[in-house]
Amino acid sequence: MLHNEIDLDIYLIRHAESEMNEKPHLIAGRSPHSPLSIKGQDQAKSLGRYFKKEPVIFDSVYSSPLLRSKRTAQITLDEMGIPERDIIEVPELVEFTQGDWEGRPRKEVYTPEILRYINTKGSLFTPPNGESQIMVEHRVSGWFMEEILHNNKLMSGKKTIAIFSHGLTIKCFLHFVMNFDERLIYRIRLDNTGYCKLHFNQEGWFMYSINTTSHLYI
Repeated sequence: MLHNEIDLDIYLIRHAESEMNEKPHLIAGRSPHSPLSIKGQDQAKSLGRYFKKEPVIFDSVYSSPLLRSKRTAQITLDEMGIPERDIIEVPELVEFTQGDWEGRPRKEVYTPEILRYINTKGSLFTPPNGESQIMVEHRVSGWFMEEILHNNKLMSGKKTIAIFSHGLTIKCFLHFVMNFDERLIYRIRLDNTGYCKLHFNQEGWFMYSINTTSHLYI
């Protein structure tokens, strides 16, 4: 059972710009070793300074183990003045994989025929040796339910957690939370270091913000 006094703020944070993001003509997918760009490092610093000024204090920090996500978390915490804070790496938070298509030119892969097939299959579509959106949603939501919502130690009183992850992974989790039309998954804008703030208590889920990027314009 969920704790009677559950009062949880959740910050879902997309990683800062990576070098792979600078190559939008290629299919990135998981790209595990893509480092942050210079711009991305600045974005993460801006996010950290913003959280420190607010102030936002995290009781727990989770991150995808992929380089661009982990570095975003590290830089953000450095700027918040808590560089020694433990970052819990969670394999379930990685970006979805496009399998055999990763690294290939988009124009070469996404032919009109392939796009029609993708649109027909929707969230069930799975690239060759890759993942579907449903698979991503199940692994992320499964981890969240087991390790967060059913964690009695974490759920004792008011808590605030940060989850550093990836664009489509976060959108799939939002679909799990809000149960909106799956066709909206690709219509949600989520910029680098843009974050979504959610709240969960005994009454259920509440959405506070989507793709907050005000820290990038200060």
